Amino acid sequence: MASADEFDKVSALAAKAMDRMLSDRLLANPENFTLWFVYFSGQHPDLTRAVDIASRDGIALSQSLCDELFKRFFSLDAEVQAIRETSDKARFALGRVLEQLGNVGSETERYGSALSGFSEELSQPLGLTDLRAMVAAIAAETAGIVERQTALQLQLQESSLQLAEMRVSLDSARREAMTDGLTGIANRKAFDLMLLEAMDETARDGQPLSLLMVDIDHFKSFNDTHGHLVGDHVLKLVARMLTECIKGRDTAARYGGEEFAIILPRTSLDNAVKLAEQVRAFVGGRQIVNKARNANYGTVALSIGVAQFRPGENSQSLVRRADQALYSAKRGGRNRVGVEG
Repeated sequence: MASADEFDKVSALAAKAMDRMLSDRLLANPENFTLWFVYFSGQHPDLTRAVDIASRDGIALSQSLCDELFKRFFSLDAEVQAIRETSDKARFALGRVLEQLGNVGSETERYGSALSGFSEELSQPLGLTDLRAMVAAIAAETAGIVERQTALQLQLQESSLQLAEMRVSLDSARREAMTDGLTGIANRKAFDLMLLEAMDETARDGQPLSLLMVDIDHFKSFNDTHGHLVGDHVLKLVARMLTECIKGRDTAARYGGEEFAIILPRTSLDNAVKLAEQVRAFVGGRQIVNKARNANYGTVALSIGVAQFRPGENSQSLVRRADQALYSAKRGGRNRVGVEG
């Protein structure tokens, strides 16, 4: 039974979650309740940060944004779902093959016993009629085992095709799980994994590793002025331009909202700052146009924070220092590069 303090604490969190849904006119469904209950509990730092960034930038916590947040932080993703489905299919296919092998094994043993019996009978003098009957029996037994072997071969071929399809399905699900649906570049999940891999490699070979945190300046105002469809168009263009600025093993990812990140293995802080300035100038020098509507929306500016990995620190510490540098660039007037320290 819960203690009085624990009951009061949980009740307070539940009340905060309900109040938030009412104040933002959100649906009082289990998904929204879970989202806000966990947010106010502070149990999920990434969720807390995503909500705080949206609030900081004046982005309304609409139902669509809540759905996106719930899907990102709580839903069973496509990769896990595909693994479960593929495992079930693989067990079924394997069961059929094993059943066929068991049947063929029994039939092969019976066929061997039959041939041994025929061999013993052939060692005795036989008449023409008996010999013909025995040859017919041997032919019938042989035809039967060949038919069953053929059935096994077909079953194995079918199972091989099924396994190939499963492999393609898993690869597709993994790509989908690692790709941002709007921009087509790596998503937050892929970023987290790739950053950890880059940190492990840096720890092994001693090469530098730097991180850029990139934010589109005044994106809320741009959205309010031109609409969310144009805003999505801008996000896609910025993502594409970021990928054009990097090379080799560098990775650009959408971190969340209008914030992006670039992982730079084997890159010192000085070189990362140079690249950040190149990215800022490249994106800021491009006109945002919609040829279908013959509309020109001007340019977008970026604020960028730069930090270099320190041996022994965790990924959250590296991201936090790059974020602090980004906020420093924002406070300094935006459209500039901030450097840790």
